[in-house]
Amino acid sequence: MLFASCSEYPKILKNKDMKQKLEWAEKLYKKGDYVRAQPLYEQLAINYRLTSLSEDLQYYNAYCFYGMKDYEMSTYLFKRFCNDFSNSKRAEECNYMFCLTEFKSSLPIYLDQTDTKKCMDDITEFIGAYPDSKYIPYCNELADQLRQKLEQKAFNAAYLFYKTEEFKAAAITFANLIKDFPETSHKEDAEFYIMKSHYLYAKNSTDIKKSERFMQATKSYDEFHYDFKDAHVKEANSINEDALKQIEKYKVVK
Repeated sequence: MLFASCSEYPKILKNKDMKQKLEWAEKLYKKGDYVRAQPLYEQLAINYRLTSLSEDLQYYNAYCFYGMKDYEMSTYLFKRFCNDFSNSKRAEECNYMFCLTEFKSSLPIYLDQTDTKKCMDDITEFIGAYPDSKYIPYCNELADQLRQKLEQKAFNAAYLFYKTEEFKAAAITFANLIKDFPETSHKEDAEFYIMKSHYLYAKNSTDIKKSERFMQATKSYDEFHYDFKDAHVKEANSINEDALKQIEKYKVVK
């Protein structure tokens, strides 16, 4: 009967009867109608602030925003819940939900990844605070996905230097990618582009610098060629052979 008519909802929203608002909020929430439940929980949370009901109301208000896929707001509310009710039996759950919603609101890979790094730090903090939590496997999965985003971002940045013929910067940035993410799936490609970037940087150098810089290309080949994928082997061998010839050609240049 409560849901017999949608026209009842605006009246409840304006009604000052908090008990009736709470009944509506609970039934709407159980129904999954978060859009209509949330304003009621917000009103109730304000009215019952600093009372025994406050914890429940803030908890369900945060989940309403999560149900509406408003991850930025739910991140804020789950964090506020953790701050306000740090001793609650729900603190562990809400700390995890804070990490999850922060993960879901992180920006696409082509944008700034400061929030991604912060989310990784928060997940690490959660794991440290709750090492036996049932949420640990989920946190590890989230952390892996965030790490992959950062790896891809770093690879894209290095490859952009390569494509725009900033070969010295490309070699350095690809090397930093391997240093920062030793287990990256881009390792073989990065190693190949380090060698090729050194080679192309040498080719575009003045004659007096060519021998030294071609040596760097062959050094990179020696360090990495065992890791090259089939797609890179033929080209890498050809580059190395030419680099060795160029070293001989320019080593007498003063």
